[in-house]
Amino acid sequence: MDEITFAVPYYSGLELLERTLASIVGQRDPTWSAVVCDDSDDPAVEPLVARVGGGRIRYARNASSLGMAGNFNRCLEIAETPLVTILHADDELGPGYAATMRAAATRHPDAVALFCRAEIIGPDSQPWFSLADVVKRRFLPSSRDEIVLEGEPGMRVLLAANFIVAPTLCFRKSLLGAHRFPTNRRFVMDWELTTGLLLAGESIVGLPVVEFRYRRHADNATERLTKTQHRFLEESEFYDRMRVVALERGWEECARIAERKRIVKLNVAYRALKSAVRLQWRDAARGVRLLVELSR
Repeated sequence: MDEITFAVPYYSGLELLERTLASIVGQRDPTWSAVVCDDSDDPAVEPLVARVGGGRIRYARNASSLGMAGNFNRCLEIAETPLVTILHADDELGPGYAATMRAAATRHPDAVALFCRAEIIGPDSQPWFSLADVVKRRFLPSSRDEIVLEGEPGMRVLLAANFIVAPTLCFRKSLLGAHRFPTNRRFVMDWELTTGLLLAGESIVGLPVVEFRYRRHADNATERLTKTQHRFLEESEFYDRMRVVALERGWEECARIAERKRIVKLNVAYRALKSAVRLQWRDAARGVRLLVELSR
Protein backbone atom coordinates (compact mmCIF):
# COMPACT_ATOMS: atom_id res chain seq x y z
CA MET A 1 0.00 0.00 0.00
CA ASP A 2 1.14 3.56 -0.75
CA GLU A 3 2.56 5.72 2.03
CA ILE A 4 0.73 8.85 3.15
CA THR A 5 1.99 12.30 4.16
CA PHE A 6 0.14 14.54 6.58
CA ALA A 7 1.01 18.09 5.56
CA VAL A 8 -0.12 20.69 8.12
CA PRO A 9 -0.48 24.34 7.01
CA TYR A 10 0.07 26.47 10.11
CA TYR A 11 -0.86 30.12 10.74
CA SER A 12 -1.71 30.46 14.44
CA GLY A 13 -3.01 28.56 17.47
CA LEU A 14 -0.24 26.60 19.17
CA GLU A 15 -2.52 24.77 21.60
CA LEU A 16 -4.68 23.37 18.80
CA LEU A 17 -1.62 22.57 16.68
CA GLU A 18 -0.32 20.41 19.52
CA ARG A 19 -3.55 18.39 19.50
CA THR A 20 -3.36 18.07 15.72
CA LEU A 21 0.20 16.74 15.83
CA ALA A 22 -0.65 14.37 18.67
CA SER A 23 -3.40 12.87 16.50
CA ILE A 24 -0.80 12.17 13.80
CA VAL A 25 1.59 10.48 16.22
CA GLY A 26 -1.35 8.46 17.55
CA GLN A 27 -2.10 6.73 14.24
CA ARG A 28 -2.47 2.96 14.56
CA ASP A 29 -0.80 2.52 11.15
CA PRO A 30 2.82 3.73 11.51
CA THR A 31 3.40 4.05 7.75
CA TRP A 32 3.20 7.82 7.47
CA SER A 33 5.27 10.95 7.03
CA ALA A 34 4.37 14.41 8.28
CA VAL A 35 5.45 18.01 7.79
CA VAL A 36 4.33 21.35 9.19
CA CYS A 37 4.44 24.21 6.66
CA ASP A 38 4.76 27.27 8.88
CA ASP A 39 3.29 30.47 7.43
CA SER A 40 3.63 32.36 10.72
CA ASP A 41 6.50 34.20 12.40
CA ASP A 42 6.09 32.45 15.75
CA PRO A 43 9.44 31.07 17.02
CA ALA A 44 7.59 28.60 19.28
CA VAL A 45 6.28 26.48 16.40
CA GLU A 46 9.50 24.62 15.53
CA PRO A 47 10.24 23.50 19.14
CA LEU A 48 6.62 22.33 19.50
CA VAL A 49 6.87 20.24 16.33
CA ALA A 50 10.12 18.69 17.56
CA ARG A 51 8.69 17.91 21.00
CA VAL A 52 5.34 16.43 19.94
CA GLY A 53 6.62 14.80 16.76
CA GLY A 54 9.50 13.01 18.44
CA GLY A 55 11.64 13.40 15.33
CA ARG A 56 9.03 11.99 12.93
CA ILE A 57 7.44 15.30 11.90
CA ARG A 58 9.42 17.66 9.68
CA TYR A 59 9.30 21.42 10.08
CA ALA A 60 9.37 23.79 7.08
CA ARG A 61 9.07 27.54 7.47
CA ASN A 62 7.88 29.38 4.38
CA ALA A 63 10.37 31.95 3.09
CA SER A 64 7.53 34.48 2.86
CA SER A 65 3.85 34.48 3.76
CA LEU A 66 1.89 32.47 1.19
CA GLY A 67 -1.65 32.95 2.49
CA MET A 68 -4.15 30.16 3.01
CA ALA A 69 -4.42 28.72 -0.50
CA GLY A 70 -0.73 29.29 -1.19
CA ASN A 71 0.23 27.35 1.91
CA PHE A 72 -2.20 24.56 1.03
CA ASN A 73 -0.48 24.28 -2.34
CA ARG A 74 2.92 24.33 -0.65
CA CYS A 75 1.73 21.35 1.39
CA LEU A 76 0.86 19.44 -1.77
CA GLU A 77 4.22 20.22 -3.34
CA ILE A 78 6.41 19.40 -0.34
CA ALA A 79 4.90 15.93 0.19
CA GLU A 80 7.14 13.18 -1.21
CA THR A 81 4.74 10.25 -0.86
CA PRO A 82 2.08 9.04 -3.33
CA LEU A 83 -0.75 10.11 -0.96
CA VAL A 84 -1.08 13.44 0.85
CA THR A 85 -3.65 14.85 3.24
CA ILE A 86 -3.70 18.55 4.05
CA LEU A 87 -4.47 18.36 7.75
CA HIS A 88 -5.69 21.71 9.07
CA ALA A 89 -3.77 22.83 12.14
CA ASP A 90 -6.90 22.97 14.31
CA ASP A 91 -8.38 19.58 13.39
CA GLU A 92 -7.64 16.04 14.57
CA LEU A 93 -7.29 12.70 12.82
CA GLY A 94 -9.15 9.65 14.00
CA PRO A 95 -6.64 6.93 15.04
CA GLY A 96 -7.51 4.80 12.01
CA TYR A 97 -7.34 7.54 9.36
CA ALA A 98 -4.01 6.50 7.81
CA ALA A 99 -4.94 2.82 7.63
CA THR A 100 -8.38 3.62 6.21
CA MET A 101 -7.08 5.91 3.46
CA ARG A 102 -4.19 3.68 2.47
CA ALA A 103 -6.47 0.66 2.15
CA ALA A 104 -9.09 2.64 0.19
CA ALA A 105 -6.41 3.99 -2.15
CA THR A 106 -5.41 0.40 -2.91
CA ARG A 107 -9.03 -0.55 -3.64
CA HIS A 108 -9.51 2.53 -5.86
CA PRO A 109 -6.25 3.04 -7.78
CA ASP A 110 -7.94 5.36 -10.28
CA ALA A 111 -9.33 7.80 -7.70
CA VAL A 112 -7.63 11.19 -7.58
CA ALA A 113 -8.83 11.71 -4.01
CA LEU A 114 -10.64 9.99 -1.17
CA PHE A 115 -12.55 11.46 1.74
CA CYS A 116 -14.25 10.21 4.87
CA ARG A 117 -16.92 11.45 7.23
CA ALA A 118 -16.08 13.66 10.19
CA GLU A 119 -17.14 14.12 13.78
CA ILE A 120 -17.69 17.78 14.66
CA ILE A 121 -15.87 18.95 17.77
CA GLY A 122 -15.63 22.25 19.64
CA PRO A 123 -12.66 24.22 21.04
CA ASP A 124 -12.23 21.68 23.87
CA SER A 125 -12.24 18.68 21.47
CA GLN A 126 -15.63 17.55 22.78
CA PRO A 127 -18.54 16.72 20.41
CA TRP A 128 -20.18 19.86 19.04
CA PHE A 129 -23.63 20.20 17.48
CA SER A 130 -23.63 22.02 14.15
CA LEU A 131 -26.89 22.28 12.23
CA ALA A 132 -25.03 23.24 9.06
CA ASP A 133 -23.04 20.01 9.18
CA VAL A 134 -26.16 17.96 9.90
CA VAL A 135 -27.81 19.44 6.80
CA LYS A 136 -24.73 18.87 4.63
CA ARG A 137 -24.65 15.20 5.60
CA ARG A 138 -28.19 14.82 4.28
CA PHE A 139 -26.84 15.51 0.80
CA LEU A 140 -24.47 12.53 0.87
CA PRO A 141 -25.61 10.00 -1.76
CA SER A 142 -25.10 7.25 0.82
CA SER A 143 -24.17 7.17 4.49
CA ARG A 144 -23.54 3.41 4.55
CA ASP A 145 -21.69 2.59 1.35
CA GLU A 146 -18.68 3.92 -0.50
CA ILE A 147 -19.60 6.48 -3.13
CA VAL A 148 -17.83 7.36 -6.36
CA LEU A 149 -18.18 10.90 -7.67
CA GLU A 150 -17.43 11.23 -11.36
CA GLY A 151 -18.78 12.85 -14.50
CA GLU A 152 -22.14 14.62 -14.68
CA PRO A 153 -23.81 12.56 -11.89
CA GLY A 154 -20.95 13.34 -9.50
CA MET A 155 -20.98 17.00 -10.45
CA ARG A 156 -24.72 17.15 -9.89
CA VAL A 157 -24.60 15.91 -6.30
CA LEU A 158 -21.53 17.98 -5.43
CA LEU A 159 -23.15 21.15 -6.76
CA ALA A 160 -26.26 20.52 -4.66
CA ALA A 161 -24.11 20.95 -1.53
CA ASN A 162 -20.42 20.84 -0.75
CA PHE A 163 -20.78 17.92 1.64
CA ILE A 164 -17.08 16.96 1.54
CA VAL A 165 -15.33 18.06 4.73
CA ALA A 166 -12.29 19.47 2.94
CA PRO A 167 -9.47 18.46 5.31
CA THR A 168 -10.58 14.81 5.20
CA LEU A 169 -9.48 14.66 1.56
CA CYS A 170 -6.52 12.43 0.77
CA PHE A 171 -5.04 13.21 -2.66
CA ARG A 172 -3.15 10.91 -5.03
CA LYS A 173 -0.36 13.10 -6.35
CA SER A 174 0.22 11.15 -9.55
CA LEU A 175 -3.35 11.86 -10.71
CA LEU A 176 -3.65 15.30 -9.15
CA GLY A 177 -1.00 16.59 -11.54
CA ALA A 178 -0.96 20.37 -11.81
CA HIS A 179 -4.38 20.86 -10.19
CA ARG A 180 -4.09 23.16 -7.17
CA PHE A 181 -6.22 25.26 -4.85
CA PRO A 182 -7.08 28.59 -6.53
CA THR A 183 -5.19 31.40 -4.78
CA ASN A 184 -7.85 34.01 -5.66
CA ARG A 185 -10.47 32.31 -3.46
CA ARG A 186 -10.72 32.14 0.32
CA PHE A 187 -13.79 30.00 1.02
CA VAL A 188 -14.73 27.96 -2.04
CA MET A 189 -11.19 26.97 -2.98
CA ASP A 190 -11.74 23.31 -2.00
CA TRP A 191 -15.06 23.26 -3.90
CA GLU A 192 -13.33 24.77 -6.93
CA LEU A 193 -10.65 22.07 -6.74
CA THR A 194 -12.94 19.06 -6.33
CA THR A 195 -15.40 20.15 -9.03
CA GLY A 196 -12.47 21.02 -11.27
CA LEU A 197 -11.14 17.50 -10.85
CA LEU A 198 -14.52 16.04 -11.82
CA LEU A 199 -14.64 18.32 -14.86
CA ALA A 200 -11.18 17.03 -15.83
CA GLY A 201 -12.52 13.46 -15.88
CA GLU A 202 -11.17 12.33 -12.52
CA SER A 203 -13.08 10.44 -9.83
CA ILE A 204 -13.34 11.05 -6.07
CA VAL A 205 -14.29 8.30 -3.62
CA GLY A 206 -16.19 8.87 -0.39
CA LEU A 207 -15.92 6.47 2.54
CA PRO A 208 -18.75 5.91 5.05
CA VAL A 209 -16.44 5.71 8.08
CA VAL A 210 -15.77 8.53 10.57
CA GLU A 211 -12.00 8.92 10.91
CA PHE A 212 -11.66 12.68 11.29
CA ARG A 213 -12.50 15.29 13.92
CA TYR A 214 -13.37 18.68 12.40
CA ARG A 215 -13.21 21.58 14.81
CA ARG A 216 -15.72 24.43 14.93
CA HIS A 217 -14.62 27.51 16.89
CA ALA A 218 -14.76 31.30 16.70
CA ASP A 219 -11.28 31.61 15.14
CA ASN A 220 -12.09 29.04 12.47
CA ALA A 221 -11.66 30.59 8.99
CA THR A 222 -15.13 29.36 8.01
CA GLU A 223 -16.73 31.19 10.92
CA ARG A 224 -14.88 34.43 10.16
CA LEU A 225 -15.84 34.37 6.48
CA THR A 226 -19.45 33.56 7.40
CA LYS A 227 -19.66 36.49 9.81
CA THR A 228 -18.55 38.93 7.12
CA GLN A 229 -20.79 37.27 4.46
CA HIS A 230 -17.68 36.85 2.29
CA ARG A 231 -18.34 33.12 2.02
CA PHE A 232 -21.84 33.60 0.64
CA LEU A 233 -20.64 36.04 -2.02
CA GLU A 234 -17.92 33.60 -3.05
CA GLU A 235 -20.40 30.72 -3.17
CA SER A 236 -22.78 32.78 -5.30
CA GLU A 237 -20.00 33.67 -7.75
CA PHE A 238 -18.90 30.03 -7.81
CA TYR A 239 -22.41 28.94 -8.81
CA ASP A 240 -22.48 31.59 -11.55
CA ARG A 241 -19.26 30.17 -13.01
CA MET A 242 -20.44 26.57 -12.71
CA ARG A 243 -23.72 27.39 -14.45
CA VAL A 244 -21.80 28.62 -17.50
CA VAL A 245 -19.55 25.55 -17.52
CA ALA A 246 -22.51 23.19 -17.15
CA LEU A 247 -24.40 24.82 -20.01
CA GLU A 248 -21.32 24.55 -22.23
CA ARG A 249 -21.24 20.80 -21.56
CA GLY A 250 -24.96 20.32 -21.97
CA TRP A 251 -25.39 19.35 -18.30
CA GLU A 252 -28.75 21.05 -17.92
CA GLU A 253 -29.61 19.69 -14.46
CA CYS A 254 -26.24 20.88 -13.13
CA ALA A 255 -26.93 24.28 -14.64
CA ARG A 256 -30.34 24.44 -12.94
CA ILE A 257 -28.83 23.54 -9.57
CA ALA A 258 -26.19 26.22 -9.98
CA GLU A 259 -28.78 28.80 -11.00
CA ARG A 260 -31.01 28.10 -7.97
CA LYS A 261 -28.18 28.46 -5.41
CA ARG A 262 -30.53 26.72 -2.99
CA ILE A 263 -28.01 25.71 -0.33
CA VAL A 264 -26.56 29.23 -0.18
CA LYS A 265 -29.99 30.80 0.23
CA LEU A 266 -30.94 28.32 2.94
CA ASN A 267 -27.78 29.08 4.87
CA VAL A 268 -28.22 32.85 4.56
CA ALA A 269 -31.84 32.57 5.72
CA TYR A 270 -30.82 30.40 8.68
CA ARG A 271 -28.07 32.82 9.72
CA ALA A 272 -30.44 35.79 9.46
CA LEU A 273 -33.05 34.03 11.60
CA LYS A 274 -30.40 33.03 14.12
CA SER A 275 -29.26 36.66 14.38
CA ALA A 276 -32.85 37.85 14.84
CA VAL A 277 -33.43 35.37 17.67
CA ARG A 278 -30.32 36.72 19.37
CA LEU A 279 -31.62 40.29 18.83
CA GLN A 280 -28.66 41.04 16.57
CA TRP A 281 -30.80 43.19 14.31
CA ARG A 282 -28.04 44.64 12.17
CA ASP A 283 -26.71 41.19 11.23
CA ALA A 284 -30.25 39.93 10.62
CA ALA A 285 -31.00 42.86 8.31
CA ARG A 286 -27.75 42.28 6.39
CA GLY A 287 -28.78 38.67 5.92
CA VAL A 288 -32.22 39.60 4.61
CA ARG A 289 -30.72 42.07 2.14
CA LEU A 290 -28.29 39.43 0.87
CA LEU A 291 -31.12 36.89 0.55
CA VAL A 292 -33.11 39.34 -1.56
CA GLU A 293 -30.08 39.99 -3.74
CA LEU A 294 -29.44 36.26 -4.25
CA SER A 295 -33.08 35.68 -5.17
CA ARG A 296 -33.15 38.20 -8.01
